[in-house]
Amino acid sequence: MAISELSNTQHQAIKINPNAGVEYAKTQHLVNLRATEVAKAACDLPIFLARNAHNGSYTISGLTSFSAQQSLFVSNNQWQALYTPVCMQTQPLYLLTREANSSEYFIAIDEQSSAVNTQQGEPLFDAKGNPSLYLSAQQKLLESDLKNDYQTYQFTQEIARLGLIKNIDIVLQFEQGEAQTIQGLSTVDEDKLQTLDSDTIANLHKQGYLSVLNSMLISLFQLNALVKRHNQHPELMPLKQIKLELSRDAHAL
Repeated sequence: MAISELSNTQHQAIKINPNAGVEYAKTQHLVNLRATEVAKAACDLPIFLARNAHNGSYTISGLTSFSAQQSLFVSNNQWQALYTPVCMQTQPLYLLTREANSSEYFIAIDEQSSAVNTQQGEPLFDAKGNPSLYLSAQQKLLESDLKNDYQTYQFTQEIARLGLIKNIDIVLQFEQGEAQTIQGLSTVDEDKLQTLDSDTIANLHKQGYLSVLNSMLISLFQLNALVKRHNQHPELMPLKQIKLELSRDAHAL
């Protein structure tokens, strides 16, 4: 990636391929989601929590394959899930700050994205250097996503405080007898959720968090569908079954 601030002089001739999101998703075995997207994404994707290595906070992600740099949801240059995550819709544009904890944001572009060109696609600026309708729409989407990102942070902070996050391993059993373990993911502790008192449950419902938690739990059934997708690829080692196991550090701090 080569991220730089978007400029109406430096990037005036740039166009964005309409398939930018799919090109990005091809190599993402985890796609970033906001709490507001979970219910829609759960129709196809198993959804997990993962800890951000930089700041220790939790992010929400949909699992698209069992191998890094691969997605089983891109076929024939088409996204195969019903819902397209915002992180795909905004590619290759980002909303960034110049300094940590700053409230001033600017639009940036990944100049190395395969979607960036000067021949075809959506223009970012008109001949006078004014933002195009496409760029204006993307800016609104990015700004909305920024708000949803903060709401997601609040959601993960609250469920972590309540002890509702448990760390798990995904154990893959292959037909040939080999085994592989995917680590670093977390899910909702359903048993702990069921022990919460009525006031806490009511508060989770009031904040809109309870439906997100339930959607995440339901999404785990999509692991079976993901195994089926995996086994439809003859170049991949066929899977016999998968299991979710508590990791040694079962509960998040």
